[in-house]
Amino acid sequence: MEPRQTKARVLELVRSEGFATARVAAAQPLLRAFERARHELREGHLEGLGWITEEWLARSTDPQRFLEGARSVIVVALPAHAPPPAPPPGAAVVTRGRVARYAWGRDYHRTFETRLRRLARRLREEFGAQVRATVDYGPLLERAFALAAGLGWIGKSTMLLVPAFGPWMLLGALATTLELPPDERLRKSCGACRRCIAACPTGALSGDGGSLDARLCISYHTIENRGPIPRSLRPRFGGWIFGCDLCLESCPVGAQRYDADPDFLAPSYDHAFPPLAELLSLDEAAFRDRFRGRPLMRAKRDGLLRNACVALGNVGRPEDLEALERALTDRSPLVRGHAAWAAARLAARYAAQRPELGPRVRTLLAARLRDEEDPYVREELAEALADLAEPAAVT
Repeated sequence: MEPRQTKARVLELVRSEGFATARVAAAQPLLRAFERARHELREGHLEGLGWITEEWLARSTDPQRFLEGARSVIVVALPAHAPPPAPPPGAAVVTRGRVARYAWGRDYHRTFETRLRRLARRLREEFGAQVRATVDYGPLLERAFALAAGLGWIGKSTMLLVPAFGPWMLLGALATTLELPPDERLRKSCGACRRCIAACPTGALSGDGGSLDARLCISYHTIENRGPIPRSLRPRFGGWIFGCDLCLESCPVGAQRYDADPDFLAPSYDHAFPPLAELLSLDEAAFRDRFRGRPLMRAKRDGLLRNACVALGNVGRPEDLEALERALTDRSPLVRGHAAWAAARLAARYAAQRPELGPRVRTLLAARLRDEEDPYVREELAEALADLAEPAAVT
């Protein structure tokens, strides 16, 4: 079978596994992508992502180090722009957080792993080729190879923008010893559009586009960061508790098209917009039971409850203070510290309508400060009390 026929058959197999689209890149080192990523690393923009080293970047941009003898890289994609689920009666009376769309349903890693494993097996059996597959946790920069394969172009949000689908695509990749004709790069760009840059509340996207500073990114802090969220950033997080879609939602490419793989649809309204006070009642076992098989497991229990505290500080109501009061005695110092900040912010936000909240929270925080032994939590309690003693404009 000549290469073009082989490629047509491969793409037929890709479609049979339910992938929305696929393109092929030559299995050559992506030197420009490596240099760009190394620059971001040296600038500190990838701080906190400890596994990303120069050596890791060198491996992840060279398919030969991923699969010896590789000739082609097949990049596959699944859409994750799910329509919002209908709210149940009474949903508006509960303070809710926001979850990034791709995390509303099943963990996409599991979806890709299952389908890529089957696809790799079929390629081995039908063509006798060597194949190695990966999702985004593996040592292959699938976004860079998607760009090389012409699947889309890199927007100013640093997301891959796929024609018709926009930035709402999740990627997987297979390196193979099959020689497949590569696809051409797309000659597209965002032009003068800066909507994503303007939409980012923390300024994580650079003014010239194409660069993201993880130290300022809501998605990084709500998912990867295992420690305290910087106090200066917390007020800008709004209700986000896992990831952030603001730069994606602002993008005009694919904006009018809802399209998501069935695995990524929200089974219920709570999957997309979880009740925040309810999250603060979860112990480790309840957390695992509730989020097993979903991307939110990545944040871990303490991280997700930390995020819920910050969200309650930003979008909570006076009646949510009771949940924050309970969180002040949580077994995790990380949760207790962010609950202190959130309680003070909640009181400050409602200072005009509910002036009695200020004294109540001050008394509560002072009592906790007397009993608290953890140095980090004591610092958070003291800062929260200082914020209430000298109220500032609430953003």
